Amino acid sequence: MIKLLPKPLIVLLTLIILLTGCRKKEFDEFYGRPENLGDPIYQQLEEKGNFTKFLECIDKSGYKEALSASGSWTVFAPTDAAFAKYLTDNNISTITPELASSIVRYSMTYDGEKVEKLTDYFSNKGFIKNNAFRRRTVYYDFVYDAVDNNGNAIKAVASNRNGGFVTTDFNNKNLPYYFAPFMGFAGLSPTDYTYFYPSSTYTGKNVGPANIVEGQYNISAENGFIHVIDRVLVPPLSIDQYVSAKPEYSSFKGLLDKFVSYNLNTDISHRYEVLSGKAANVYVKNYSTLLAFAPNNENFLKLDANDAQQGSYSIFAPTNEAVNTYAKNVLLKYWGKRGVKNLNELYVVAADVIKDFVNSHLFLNPVWPSKFASSLNALGDESKRTLADVVDKQALSNGYLYGINKAQDANVFSTVYGNVNLDPDYSIMKQAINFFGLTIPLKTPTLRYLIVMIPNETLIKMGFYYDPFYPNAPIRGDNQAFKRILQTSIIPLGERAVPNIATGSGILEASNGEYVKYNAGKLISAGTEDSVLVNKQTIPVDSIATAVNGAAVYGKEALTYTVVPIGKRIEKYGTLATDPYYDFFQYLKNSPLYTASTGAFTGLTDGVFYTVFIPNKAAIIQAVKDGILPGNVTTGVPTYNSTNALDQNKVARFLQYHIINKATVASDGQKSGEFESLLKNDGGDAAKITVTVNTTTTLTLRDVANRTTNVLLGPTDASNVLSNRAVIHQINNYLRYQF
Repeated sequence: MIKLLPKPLIVLLTLIILLTGCRKKEFDEFYGRPENLGDPIYQQLEEKGNFTKFLECIDKSGYKEALSASGSWTVFAPTDAAFAKYLTDNNISTITPELASSIVRYSMTYDGEKVEKLTDYFSNKGFIKNNAFRRRTVYYDFVYDAVDNNGNAIKAVASNRNGGFVTTDFNNKNLPYYFAPFMGFAGLSPTDYTYFYPSSTYTGKNVGPANIVEGQYNISAENGFIHVIDRVLVPPLSIDQYVSAKPEYSSFKGLLDKFVSYNLNTDISHRYEVLSGKAANVYVKNYSTLLAFAPNNENFLKLDANDAQQGSYSIFAPTNEAVNTYAKNVLLKYWGKRGVKNLNELYVVAADVIKDFVNSHLFLNPVWPSKFASSLNALGDESKRTLADVVDKQALSNGYLYGINKAQDANVFSTVYGNVNLDPDYSIMKQAINFFGLTIPLKTPTLRYLIVMIPNETLIKMGFYYDPFYPNAPIRGDNQAFKRILQTSIIPLGERAVPNIATGSGILEASNGEYVKYNAGKLISAGTEDSVLVNKQTIPVDSIATAVNGAAVYGKEALTYTVVPIGKRIEKYGTLATDPYYDFFQYLKNSPLYTASTGAFTGLTDGVFYTVFIPNKAAIIQAVKDGILPGNVTTGVPTYNSTNALDQNKVARFLQYHIINKATVASDGQKSGEFESLLKNDGGDAAKITVTVNTTTTLTLRDVANRTTNVLLGPTDASNVLSNRAVIHQINNYLRYQF
């Protein structure tokens, strides 16, 4: 007997069933698999019928399950026609599991993306449009057979950071693509692509050497996107792998190897044992951080998790002949006298030279053919090679390689800094230049310099030497004194030609504001002029070597400075009545501004630069007649030692107005315009002196009274006299002040 349910209960159950059905429908519509979503990648390739070889590779590589299940992949799928061409071109009849695995894994990139999205760089701050041209693939190399620095056979794995290794990073290779949005944004042309892929045609949808087949891309799948390509992609070698495999780069590889260390990694050793079933110690091949990047690092800088999407490395790999030629002509030029015969021996005594040579061939950016000449290497130099020097070019997995038949002539070798950098006889000067931070201008080819070389022997005699065991203060001796001497030896040329030091004469301002004179093959500084020994008052020039940004001048002594007060320098030329500064000095020594015993001049500060203009006798007589200086206004006979306060004030103002404050001016054609004097009015405003003409033969002044005065620059005149951070000139008129 069947019992009937009460009518109210039947109604309630009916409502529950209806509501449940409605909710399930809403759930399926929101969370369920969309009706327009394609099948997984594997099934779609299977359905299309023209990917049998690629599917065979997928099966052999063990990726069928991954490409048949959920996930997010971008797959660049080569057609059967593409495989037929690949097998024919490479004379392959059977695809091995190893080859199949490399093809599939290199054709798969992480995250399913449409073509339009692949050119957007996924940075830490979000997508940056049109900045990307690479994506990380599934492919990576693992443990390989290697030989360590001692010649022992070992198991090794490549480093995945510049100067380090992260166990959780598999060092995946990146796949490059050359899509029109990126190429346009980067200012690249089709030839930037075809240069590396000469057998391919640029279409604006190129993936490595392949083209995306028109109309067969952005194929949506349940687990990503399929883009059909017309060529088979295989993973290229890394820079490290390629250079190691090519005997024509063995000399350069030998230099790279000097910065390699092999470090045991227990985690990778264990992983290798689990995967291979063989126990072995596995070592990470690390490159020193002294190099700009590790040539075996498949990642980029890792300043951003995905920065390899928008950046890669480049290398100019010089051939063996190029390395040997440059070594003979440049790197080893000065070392033969020390018995150093080759680059291996040079590395032992001057590792920094080898480091700079290697780094000059490394670039921390993709060097494109159209931007070849303007690309900067790791040292900040522009490329000194042209495409005509390229004998090999490769788009490799972590960057671009240009094989070159001429080594890069680095600025650290070709500039005036190179003369110091490469010659062991000047190693103390080199270390001091680096320590005092004077290197960068000297190795900048657009900044022109004359550098006066100071040999080690001379510096040691002066009490200066280099001691590497004091890393914070390796320059031993009086550092301030040494720095001042160095700066006096470094002379900026600006736009001027290298002066004719051998037979000419002139005056040049050094980098520290002091001046150096030259005359008929001899150099003079304020310090040398002070020497009591006549043969030490000048430095004979032995030779001059030109560089791309100036010249190096060789002698056996240093351009020293003087600590003698300016007043004492004036006294030297003003003691006898026949001396050129006699009248000026007589007023000076009797002035309350001057302390005769010490040479101190009130108003002059140690360490400040000055220019002193000293009127000749005729000008002093005229100043007396004009009532500017004390004396007989009728005859012009000076009164040097007046005790009258008014006269003393006249003398003080006269002296002060003949000194330019905080600047040196010499007849070098460099400085003109208005300068402040030491003389100030009651309001503190300085009276001005104007240099109206400055050439190597003429120096003309104008005072505030609009009177013209000329510096006397004849061979017997006492002008361009060097003093303690000062230059002293004799003038043919006095400078008149108006307060």
